Amino acid sequence: MTKKSLGRGLGSLIPENNKRNKSIVRIPMEKIYTRDDQPRKSFDDKSLLGLSESIEKYGLLNPIVLRKNGIKYEIIAGERRYRASKLLGLKEIDAIIKNVDNKNIDILSIVENVQREDLTGLEEANAYNELCKNYNMTQDEVAKTVGKSRSYIANTLRLLKLDQNSKKELQEGNISSSQARTLLSIKDEEDRKKSLDDFKNKKTNIRKVEKKSRKIKPNNNINNDNNLDKILFEDFEEKFIDLLNSKVEIKKNNEGYRVSIDCFSIDDIESLYWRIKNGKE
Repeated sequence: MTKKSLGRGLGSLIPENNKRNKSIVRIPMEKIYTRDDQPRKSFDDKSLLGLSESIEKYGLLNPIVLRKNGIKYEIIAGERRYRASKLLGLKEIDAIIKNVDNKNIDILSIVENVQREDLTGLEEANAYNELCKNYNMTQDEVAKTVGKSRSYIANTLRLLKLDQNSKKELQEGNISSSQARTLLSIKDEEDRKKSLDDFKNKKTNIRKVEKKSRKIKPNNNINNDNNLDKILFEDFEEKFIDLLNSKVEIKKNNEGYRVSIDCFSIDDIESLYWRIKNGKE
């Protein structure tokens, strides 16, 4: 039996015979409930406020996606939009109803959150791990499903090897995923705790910790500096993601550096605008 391709985002995971019903309907908010096992565990209050202001001004540009369950409706995609709409006290919300099985709901939820960069590093790692365990997917298959490289998936899964204290600090946003991965290279427990505290208190950076843990030799400086630049790029990308709630990519070229921000919809652009605006106030 040929495996179904999972690499083209949300639409490719919805069975063809379910794509006929694309009509947008109005569903009472009181009939909608969220999934207990959705991969995203935390929602940024400032980001939700910015999105709610955008919805209030321009309306909901992208309907949420629901699955009917008895007289209620379960959220498949769009929990942020649902929560932001609740902040406004809306009684109804635009939605598209889909008939999707449990496996595809799990995958849809993970793909949407990852593509929109809505997960913390640890939540993302747990989500990839669930795909591997529950559906016997390889890291390469997970990478194709969520539109990431295999090395990105492997590096993210490494976060699950962190000690509990480091996981807690990562989940709470006190350190970045790149900083957390750097901690994994420190074998001595006391040195690791000190580096964790230094990261939290902004007393050190990834470059210093990497050089200390790897004991870089002078004749390897060029290659190691390139590797450290890559790590620093990842760190700043994650900081931008935390700040803007959008995918950010940093690349070096002959003229300097280029920072690009991805948005999947006008709704995302509006949310990005309000997030930057609120951050300046």
